[in-house]
Amino acid sequence: MREALARLVAEGLLESGDGGVQVPVPTVTAMEEICDIRRLIEPPAAQRAARRMNEPALCALEAAVEAARLADAADVAGFLEANYVFRSVWVGRLDNRRLRETIFRFDDQAGAVRRMTLALPVARKQALAMLEEGLRAFREADGAAAERFARHYIDGAGHHFRQIAAAAGNSGQPAVQHGPLQGV
Repeated sequence: MREALARLVAEGLLESGDGGVQVPVPTVTAMEEICDIRRLIEPPAAQRAARRMNEPALCALEAAVEAARLADAADVAGFLEANYVFRSVWVGRLDNRRLRETIFRFDDQAGAVRRMTLALPVARKQALAMLEEGLRAFREADGAAAERFARHYIDGAGHHFRQIAAAAGNSGQPAVQHGPLQGV
């Protein structure tokens, strides 16, 4: 049990606290650091993935975008699932196992931020437009467009997270102390 908890702490999914471990509450600083790493890794990875798309992967991307379109304003969970599937499909097309694992590692750490930002209707609307942008890039095997899509998506998430933090009156402090992150 200790080894499992130590590994989760090492991966950033838990953090040591007073008398034990706890789910980390993302701060603007932590989110900026994760976004910085993602900006360095994901756009070139999306470019690579665009060159390796096949028909089953493209069909899965199209289905994910359609599911995101069909998720109405009250279906945040449906949108989150479609978003996750889209991301999993394109990352899954990478031929470098360590690169895939690294992307998914930071994806896990950014998951709480994603749940917070995509709870905003404006963020879901923008995310859908970006998913459609990504779908076009992957369908056309356009590496440069796929790279732009990944960068836009990361930057959009960061923008919405900073807005949430500003509305909560926080900067380096946890962006949300109660609500969507409890129990995650």
